[in-house]
Amino acid sequence: MTSGRESRTLRVGLLQTAPVFGAVEDNLAHIADLHGSLGPVDLALTPELSVNGYGFTAHSDTDLFTSDDPRLAELTSQGVAVGFAERSASGLPWNSYLLSDPATGTRHLQRKLHPVSYAPWNEHLTFQPGTELPTADIGTATIATAICNDMWHPVIPWLAAHSGAEVLVVPVASMEGADPARIRRTWEVILEHAAVLLQCYVVFVNRCGTDEGNRFWGGSRVLGPHGSVLTRLGDQPGAAVAELDLTALRRLRGDVPLLTESRTDVLAGAFGAGHILEREHTRV
Repeated sequence: MTSGRESRTLRVGLLQTAPVFGAVEDNLAHIADLHGSLGPVDLALTPELSVNGYGFTAHSDTDLFTSDDPRLAELTSQGVAVGFAERSASGLPWNSYLLSDPATGTRHLQRKLHPVSYAPWNEHLTFQPGTELPTADIGTATIATAICNDMWHPVIPWLAAHSGAEVLVVPVASMEGADPARIRRTWEVILEHAAVLLQCYVVFVNRCGTDEGNRFWGGSRVLGPHGSVLTRLGDQPGAAVAELDLTALRRLRGDVPLLTESRTDVLAGAFGAGHILEREHTRV
C-alpha cells in the first residue's frame, strides 16, 4: 500500500432501482435518471442485473450484452456500476457486474461465482458460473465484488479480503419470499459478519419493486468495519451517499490484524488432502 493512498476517502452512491425483466432500454434510462439526482460521488452502485431485470427464465438473446457494449460504457465511464446478463461464446451467459474508475479507466468485471441451484431461482439453468474473484483499485480503495449468492458462501468474501479488498461491493436481487423478516435478518447477519470480521466496508445494493410477480425488498445500505450502518434506503427506488474513510480502515487493520492472523495453510491443507470434498460426497 503506497503512502499516496494513506489519507483518502471514497464517496459511494447507492442507486436502488426497480428494473423490469427484459425492459433493457427503460432500465438503462432509469439508472441514468437516478444517477443524475445523486450529486458528486466517486462510484455509484446499482443492484444485481440492474440492466436486464431479474426474471426467473432465460434472457432473450437480443438482451444479452458484451462487457464493452457502448450502452454500458456510457454509464460506467461516469462511475456507474451496472449488473447485466453477459453474452458468452461458450453457451450460457454470465450474471455479471461491471464498474470502472472514470479517472483512470480501470475496469472491474465480476461474474457471479455461485448461480443459485435450487427453486424458485434455478440460476444454474440460465447462467454459467464465473471462475475468478479479481480485485481492482478504484479511486482510493481496493474493491472486490460478491454478487448476491456468493455472499452465502463465506469463503468468497474471506478470499476477497485476503486479496486486499477494503470495500466489498454486494449487488443483490433479493425477494421477500414467504418469510420476509427471516430474509432481511439473514442478510443483516451476513453483511455485519463480513464487515466486522473482514474489517472492510460493505456496500449492499438490493433492488426493489416487483418483477415477474415477485416482490423485492430493497434495503440497500453501507456498513462500516465496526458493523455500523452508515446509510440505508427503504423499499422504494431511491439514492443515498456514504463517505468511506480508508485512513481509519487501514489504521484498524494495522492495530487489530485479524486478516494477517488467518491460517491459510490450514485451509490449503484441508482442500489439498481432499478432506472437505470427501466429507461432502458422503452426505446423503
